Amino acid sequence: MYINMVCECDTATQAFDWWYDKLVRMSDSQESRDGEVHGEIINAITVISDPTRNICKSDIRKLSMRYAMGEFLWYLSGNNNLSEIQKYTNNWDRMSDDGKTVNSNYGYCIQHKYGFNQLDYIYNLLKEKPETRQAVIHIKAPDNSESKDVNCTVCLQFFIRENKLYMTTYMRSNDIWLGFPYDVFQFCNLQILLSMKLGIELGSYTHIAGSLHLYERDVKKDV
Repeated sequence: MYINMVCECDTATQAFDWWYDKLVRMSDSQESRDGEVHGEIINAITVISDPTRNICKSDIRKLSMRYAMGEFLWYLSGNNNLSEIQKYTNNWDRMSDDGKTVNSNYGYCIQHKYGFNQLDYIYNLLKEKPETRQAVIHIKAPDNSESKDVNCTVCLQFFIRENKLYMTTYMRSNDIWLGFPYDVFQFCNLQILLSMKLGIELGSYTHIAGSLHLYERDVKKDV
């Protein structure tokens, strides 16, 4: 296990390859509710200088663009019905407590879960006070009740500095193989969307994972 590591890169592909190389060389096997963990890094910080290069094109891990766009549209819709994402995959079935809804849908959390549209709120806040440090979107609720439907993402924070929009994502847990490539794609797209709405340049994207890990099932033996 490693603690407190920083990857600074230009693209999502470089970030994935850098972290995967670190994790695949580890042998800290441990059990978890989702399977055996091959390696884990605590406080893994990724800084991507160009958020527009957010599609992972690694030789060993390429995004399914059909699914990535379907998930992005699902988030944009704010609709937390499981049936909507089932048009693209059944992987979310295990996240639903009732077999009908997914309350950890990022778009639902941003637009509806807390009674107001958080994206609209921070857009207006950043327009009025570009220097603010309060432009935070809350994702994970402070709820410790038993549930399969728990967000991995805690919150998103936005900064305008030197007329550029910077974004920081804080995650409690991130699976390098399944979660990281898609999370980076989705959140960088959100940063780009907000920068376009604000009419300002893009700054870097920072992704902080409390636990970044690789499951044994995703270890590629020939790498």
